[in-house]
Amino acid sequence: MTSYNLWHKLIIAVLAAATSSIGPLAHADEGGLDVFVGRWNVHVKTLQPKKSEVTYTEAYEWVLDGQFLRGQTGRKSDGTEDIIFATYDKQSKGYPFWIFSSSGSFTYLAPGTWDARTRTMEWNNPAEFDIAYRSRCIFPDKNTRHCTLMVKDWKGTVLSEVEWSAIRRRD
Repeated sequence: MTSYNLWHKLIIAVLAAATSSIGPLAHADEGGLDVFVGRWNVHVKTLQPKKSEVTYTEAYEWVLDGQFLRGQTGRKSDGTEDIIFATYDKQSKGYPFWIFSSSGSFTYLAPGTWDARTRTMEWNNPAEFDIAYRSRCIFPDKNTRHCTLMVKDWKGTVLSEVEWSAIRRRD
């Protein structure tokens, strides 16, 4: 047996042992992700660095036995499309998001918080990041979402400012 095969089998054995001791997983949502589920018409305004507007449709659904929320945009008016994954992280008690774009870029939002009283989800950069960001989505009702994103460099200079609204589709 080659050393590669031995290491491969050892890693699989260790992962199997570790995951079998975790027990059954709970549904990933602890109250904050279900508000995203469904189909949406989205209108995005980039305010900085260069003003622009983009429109697209977006759909979210639970996948992988309810452990992850998967979102996908239709083709946007700028020609790109995205795939989004989110989950509830029990350790941080938050909601991390991963956004992958057909442009080749990706974004990671560290676990955000959900405030059920105000129906607001908010993400802030971890302290160790050189870039500061704050993103917030407010759900004033079950069919509307208003979001903002502000990104600053370590000196406090605004690198990006974006706001968007989404209206739930009836189809």
